[in-house]
Amino acid sequence: MIWVGSGKASSQQWTVHRPIGETRLGDGAWVMTPARDLGFLLMRRDSEELTSWKRKSELAKRQEVLRARMGRRLEGQTEVWTFDGAPAIQPTIRTCMAAAKAAGMPESAWLDYADPAVQVAERSFKEALRTQGIPEGWVAGNPRPHHETMGGPLGDVPQKAVGYLSNLSFNAAQDKVLRVVLGIDPNETDDEEEEEEVVPPAPAQPAPRAAPTTPPAKAESARNSPTK
Repeated sequence: MIWVGSGKASSQQWTVHRPIGETRLGDGAWVMTPARDLGFLLMRRDSEELTSWKRKSELAKRQEVLRARMGRRLEGQTEVWTFDGAPAIQPTIRTCMAAAKAAGMPESAWLDYADPAVQVAERSFKEALRTQGIPEGWVAGNPRPHHETMGGPLGDVPQKAVGYLSNLSFNAAQDKVLRVVLGIDPNETDDEEEEEEVVPPAPAQPAPRAAPTTPPAKAESARNSPTK
């Protein structure tokens, strides 16, 4: 979203995006950030401690898959495919990469040029890596470092979810922002104001007046006065 003005009004640009880095927000949340501040969020996506922890956790997952012999296993310190008579992994991958490149395909497509047994083993290994969680025993001894990705020059501005965009797809969120800006749809603040019922205070009731009474002395004087 861009606001364009002249003179002192200048201009502003805001970016609507999913939460960046580590936050307490849900996966379906959307955040609004001044475009000039996006760099602060990207720089603080992870901390050094968290980056190191993630790298080690991936290694722990890989070791778990190798111990389970899902497509690959360890032979000493070397990874090998689990089927009988399997060739060495690294030379085979280099040969298949060269075959893919010669066919005009990217080197990442090397598996399509491997023997069927290699394809089955390697795809099983990749799928196991994709679905393997971090071993609970490893996490118990290596707790995840706390980190929250915040914006601003000092890294002290938390990312806040835009309530009326929650769980919307990209296209739906784009349409919703436009409709709110144009005043077609209310935003969350408008909804809260409409739902809140203000009960006016009851008017104060005046205290009842006491009936006037005749002082006793004057009343006695009136009874004893002579009649003309």
